[in-house]
Amino acid sequence: MTNAGNPVDESVGPADDDKNGVIKSLVRHGFVDGVDLARNVVTGNTDALEERARTLDTICPLSYRYINYYHWTIETLPRIRYARAYEEQTNDEVTYIVWSDAPAYVDETLELLGVPERKIERATSTVYRGSNVIVPSFPEQTTADYRWIRETILENADPDTDSIDTGSNVYISRSNAIERQVVNEQEVVDALSRYDFEPYVLENQSVAQNVQLFHEADAVVGAHGAGLTDLIYCDDATVFELFGSKVKDPYERLADTVGVDYQPIQCQPDSTDIVVDIGHLERTLENVLET
Repeated sequence: MTNAGNPVDESVGPADDDKNGVIKSLVRHGFVDGVDLARNVVTGNTDALEERARTLDTICPLSYRYINYYHWTIETLPRIRYARAYEEQTNDEVTYIVWSDAPAYVDETLELLGVPERKIERATSTVYRGSNVIVPSFPEQTTADYRWIRETILENADPDTDSIDTGSNVYISRSNAIERQVVNEQEVVDALSRYDFEPYVLENQSVAQNVQLFHEADAVVGAHGAGLTDLIYCDDATVFELFGSKVKDPYERLADTVGVDYQPIQCQPDSTDIVVDIGHLERTLENVLET
């Protein structure tokens, strides 16, 4: 919100959104705790908002549209890079506002990016007022942004504390996921073992361990999902993405941006899950890995 009570369009939606669209965007971004607050935001009732507001100096909200590791890493972390550019030009320290109940990976990645605790505000209020409010633009997919994330996190990760036994070929299991599980996963694991693949459940490891896992991998196989986000840490690897009936391209575009070889593998849909054709999987691996 500006001092005049107007929403900052770029932080919540395109500038030509109507008020209904702005309300929906505010809700999605986690800024709203009820109908009354949404109404006060849209109507510019700053008195009511002031009663709720917690005041800080220069702030930058790190909210993201969907609570998901991909959206946090790809669409939110680059904003820290932009905010640091602001700090370098102004000598003005930025405080980042994150959700008080944010997933563990939020704190882990902030620490790995070198953000000190004093610069993190875990939101206890639904409204914040800042002497300056930094609202970085929504990031485009750029090599520079991902290189910054990759190099900074790899530099700050402790290879001793964060070490795990990693294989050069990695299978990412979605056995803990709600959808897009591999129905015949044991068959897939058995087939992949013949090509020296090891299965991993990323949710059971720290961010730093997963970063190391992808960084040391020569090949990664996994069903479409946020687990493939860490391909930005790969070094001269090939990523094989398993799809059902719905094919989306964010990881193909991500792989292209960071220079990682990418191969899609179409699978048989089973409701929201997938069944992998073992023969097709093996032929694809042999054609790609042996060239």
